[in-house]
This record gives sequence, C-alpha cells and structure tokens, in this order.
Amino acid sequence: MASSSSGPAVVSTTEEIRERMSKFDLRLRDANFTKPEGFVSASVLVPLFIRDGKVQVLLTVRSKHLRSHAGLVAFPGGHMDEDDQSVISTALREAEEETGLPAKDVDVIAVLPPSFVRPNKFVSLVVGIIPSDFEPKMNEAEVSKIFSLPLERFLRDDVVKKDMVIGESEYMIFFFHDMVDGEKIETWGFTASYCMLVGLALCTSDYKLEVQKGVYLDRHSAFLVKANENHFKSLKKVFQSKV
Repeated sequence: MASSSSGPAVVSTTEEIRERMSKFDLRLRDANFTKPEGFVSASVLVPLFIRDGKVQVLLTVRSKHLRSHAGLVAFPGGHMDEDDQSVISTALREAEEETGLPAKDVDVIAVLPPSFVRPNKFVSLVVGIIPSDFEPKMNEAEVSKIFSLPLERFLRDDVVKKDMVIGESEYMIFFFHDMVDGEKIETWGFTASYCMLVGLALCTSDYKLEVQKGVYLDRHSAFLVKANENHFKSLKKVFQSKV
C-alpha cells in the first residue's frame, strides 16, 4: 500500500477524468513535436481505472533480463513497430503484450505531449481508461510485476526530490517508495513525473507542483501545449547533444 502522507485529492469518476484530460489531447490541438533524427519512437499507455472511489494507475516492473531500463517501474509500452499505424496503436499493442489488456477494452481519452527517455527514446504518452475489474496476465519475458497505485499518491508530500543539471537547465528528479504485496517498490524518473502530472491534471484543488527550479504547474497548465513545446525544445537540445 502507498504511504498515508497527506496530499491533494483528485477527481473520482471516469466522466471527470475524460473531461479533464480531453483539454490536453494533442489530437485536438495544433502542436509541433517532431522526433529528432537519431531517436527511436516509443509509446506508453497510462492506464487509469476507478477502484474504491479512487483513480488508480496501472504500472509494471520491467523484467531484469531486458536490455534497457531493466527492473524499473514503468507504464506498459515499448518501441513502435513498422506495422503500427499510430502512437496509440503502439501503446495498445505493447500493453496487451505485457499485461494481457485487450486493446478493445481501452477507452483512449488523450494523447499527451511527448518527451524523451535516455538514451535516445522519443516517447509518446497515451492515456486510457480501462475496466476496473481487469485482471492482468503477466508476460514474464517483459515484466516481473503488475500493480496499481492511487494516482493521488503521487501528489503526496513524502516524495524524495533530487536536483540534476541537464545542459544549461536544472531539473528535479522525483522518487516515490511504496510497499506493494510486501515488496518495496521505487517509482522514479519519467514514470514518476508523468504520474505526478496526470494526477495534477485531475486534481480537485488549485495545488501547484514545482516541476523544475522555479517552474510551477497546476491542473490548468499540467499539459498546456505552449509550455510543453518550450520544455520539449529544451530537452530536445540536451538529448540531441548526447545521441
């Protein structure tokens, strides 16, 4: 179970989730996020569902035998295949391969601004609502654990923050620690950041989250295209210098 530390609440119905996230859906916006040369396209699914009146996010622990990001907590997802028609197709295919989640059971409600994952991944994020009674079927070749946490957990104050200088900018890396089925789970980096941001978008208060030194976001600005385009350009410059 997650820590009981206090924090802001998030919405509690699928209708509210759909309404909030649709405001940030790139499919409805004029945005420019181009994959840089030399980067590999990937896509992840952010699977949300309601349990006991709380929004939960489904997560995995990547197999320790994988070549990259082994043993880390992650959203279901992976590289785009040539046969994939879109970032949504990739996210749904990978989620089904890893967790047994049928693509037809996912209600895709938003495609969020993409980001980067070391060393050269260009990652799109697809948010979907999944059935509350979904029972995962773990693909042990790809994941070693499938679990869920309340999304509001990622807005609580028991987060560990570390500063990291990337290029000319100073960023915050977030770490969360939870006991799940008697096992200590650490969620950090890309996955932690986007759990926080989706939680922020669904927040019921005017809570502000510092995501970078002196840069604060709230539920209205969590995934605003203009702000994310500027952040994207900054990260793009850093990651291109390392490819």
